[in-house]
Amino acid sequence: MDQVLRIRKVAVLGAGVMGAQIAAHLVNANVPTLLFDLPAKEGAPNGIVNKALEGLKKLDPSPLASPAKLQFIEAANYEQHLESLRACDLVIEAIAERIDWKSELYHKVAPYLGAHAIFATNTSGLSINKLAAAFPETLRHRFCGIHFFNPPRYMHLVELIACENTDAGLLDQLETFLVSGLGKGVVRAKDTPNFVANRIGVFSMLAIVYHAQRMGLGFDEVDALTGRYLGRPKSATFRTLDVVGLDTFAHVVNTMRDNLASDPWHSYFVVPEWLTTLIAQGALGQKAKRGVYQKIGKEIQVLDLATQSYRVAGGKANDAVKDILRERDWAVKLGKLRDSNDAQAQFVWCIFRDAFHYCALMLGDIADNARDVDFAVRWGFGWDSGPFEIWQAAGWQQVAGWINKDIAAGKTMSDTPLPAWVTEPTREGVHNALGSYAPSSKSYQQRSQLPVYKRQLYPERLLAEKVVYGETVFENEGVRMWHTGDGIAILSIISKMHTLGNEVLDGILQALDIAEAKFSALIIWQTEPPFSVGANLLQAMQGVQESPSDEGLFGKLKGAANRVKYTVAGGGGLGAIVNAATGNVPRVAEVVEKFQIISQRLKYAQIPTIAAVDGLALGGGCEFTMHCARIVATLESYIGLVEVGVGLLPAGGGCKEMAHRAAIEARGGDLFPHIKRYFQQIAMGEVAKSAEMAKEMGYLRATDRIVLNRFELLHVAKQEALAMNATAYRPPLQNNQIPVAGRTGIATLKAAMVNMKEGGFISEHDYDIGCRIAEIICGGDVEGGSLVDEQWILDLERKHFLELVATDKTKARVEHMLKTGKPLRN
Repeated sequence: MDQVLRIRKVAVLGAGVMGAQIAAHLVNANVPTLLFDLPAKEGAPNGIVNKALEGLKKLDPSPLASPAKLQFIEAANYEQHLESLRACDLVIEAIAERIDWKSELYHKVAPYLGAHAIFATNTSGLSINKLAAAFPETLRHRFCGIHFFNPPRYMHLVELIACENTDAGLLDQLETFLVSGLGKGVVRAKDTPNFVANRIGVFSMLAIVYHAQRMGLGFDEVDALTGRYLGRPKSATFRTLDVVGLDTFAHVVNTMRDNLASDPWHSYFVVPEWLTTLIAQGALGQKAKRGVYQKIGKEIQVLDLATQSYRVAGGKANDAVKDILRERDWAVKLGKLRDSNDAQAQFVWCIFRDAFHYCALMLGDIADNARDVDFAVRWGFGWDSGPFEIWQAAGWQQVAGWINKDIAAGKTMSDTPLPAWVTEPTREGVHNALGSYAPSSKSYQQRSQLPVYKRQLYPERLLAEKVVYGETVFENEGVRMWHTGDGIAILSIISKMHTLGNEVLDGILQALDIAEAKFSALIIWQTEPPFSVGANLLQAMQGVQESPSDEGLFGKLKGAANRVKYTVAGGGGLGAIVNAATGNVPRVAEVVEKFQIISQRLKYAQIPTIAAVDGLALGGGCEFTMHCARIVATLESYIGLVEVGVGLLPAGGGCKEMAHRAAIEARGGDLFPHIKRYFQQIAMGEVAKSAEMAKEMGYLRATDRIVLNRFELLHVAKQEALAMNATAYRPPLQNNQIPVAGRTGIATLKAAMVNMKEGGFISEHDYDIGCRIAEIICGGDVEGGSLVDEQWILDLERKHFLELVATDKTKARVEHMLKTGKPLRN
């Protein structure tokens, strides 16, 4: 039997920006890590690494899933700690991109490597075979290239590159670790300069730079055109360069220039003069607080090439071009761009055309197949769709014809013709049911058959791939209940952003009835993140638009018994969901009660209920997850009770559940410190910035699971259901009595809030909301230590929620949120 690679400990060599953040993500995955660098010339020998570790604490967004993870990175240096490498199963070298420096380091560390350790060099584009030549020949079968993208915690892509001697089995096992252990999307790249993502992504940026300068478009104008309108990140092009670092971009471009002399586009692999000037001035982008853009006070300024000075950024897409870019049909969109005489439209067509042209020519050289190119660009550069996906969606032969016409007319950056396979008469694209096209074998390649990918029940799919999510049990306007034949029911919310409207609430109740009668478990899982942003803001906005009088959104609400036609929504939190449609117009109190009923049904269902969380789970979404028997959450889950943002409070059992958890944590001891912590979280609307933080904040329990790869979420949730049923699952008993802090706890929390109010930190209305939350979480007007049941606290939630809804200041906050999308402090 082959040796199984178990990554028990990792060493990262190089405590620079990438090395330190790779180490951070390793400990996010609970892998103890050694972080090496040179010994400091002065002070403590580990001074360089210690400084890097301190720097991790200051980065935003944080590379650490929790500050507590930092302690599992052990500082080391090359003079004192090389022996400790023997205990490491994986060593990742991440020093500066110089072959001579890397070679020197390899000779130093090679004698200390463990017998079965993999040695991987993290490089963005250097030749893996050249680097391997500097590695001892007897160890080259354990040498490979690995390319994390920055920032490593958040970027899904990792490129894996073999050298001529790399053991194929070891590379498969490393891929398994990267996919399941670190949550990455792996693309196998060929050993060519800049590999796959950077080769295509950087070329695309160079094409943008070239055509922008040729057409006289400003940097801010280009960014207005090349962001979300094209399905790319909001930071678009030049803002992205500032984030990446202008010096880093220049290095990648120079790597292409120095190593791709035969590339037909080689003459364009140059760093523009304006970029060289900025780098010489130290204006390296975001890290230097000046680059293409700079911020002066609250004003964003952009470099103007004509004047060589900064001006206020305000470039926009023309209205006519906006209309074209909003077109969803790629064939129509690209056709209109190509036919338009508008300079902006021509610019966008040119950058697409040249990217398609380049991808077609390079595919066989840089990647195994077209799928790997599309996923590399999507995962590494944040595009919604890869270049081949867009080309195919727009009509393969039509776009190929347009490109050929532009080549013949001398309009393209290179006059190199498209490869013959592109224009084969029967070709409709590069992705089909057989797989994705590989020019080297002239065949379609299926996805990787590594066992780890069987854990991805619904993997990332391409535009051309169709997916069927099981067999439908029932479907309404808000939810779909389905299964895959294994006896486990799955409920997916289908409203926008998976908001919780009345139709969703009804659907959840119906699903619970059916699941308890016919299935062994119920998993709430969404086909795409977020899990749920809470209340249905769209219904609320419709309610505002349909308001029949000038009385305002809550003009007809005078108390719990009043009927209204609108939604009261938190900023992603639980609102009083009120259907804007005529006919069935539920009372606010009835809808709040429905939320509470669902929460309790989820908690006490006769079958395991599992919330499979990815992305945002806010307000009501958070409350529903907290009541499920188990939560399985991706690391990048952001969970919190945020109702205070619109002057409300959690009324779907969120306060009750926090009071209950505080009592459990106190274990009969002093209850108040636990109550105080949960009170602060609710009163401040705090959101956990990772699933690890959610566990520390009490939104997740110790028994809940954290998954690194979002595409494994449903698999793990199903395994949890099977495990729970294997032990004859029974719901918790309902007759539990909750000890509460009572009047003493309320008084203590109010005293603290008085000081904040008098100090001007909170408003009068903030104080009122806080007092109500304090009363609920402390169990109301009872003696400290009294025992109350869950319904007692649920009644307090409902009472205070309905009273807040009727206040003018909460009305103003809700209306402001609905109109502006931003919270109001009044």
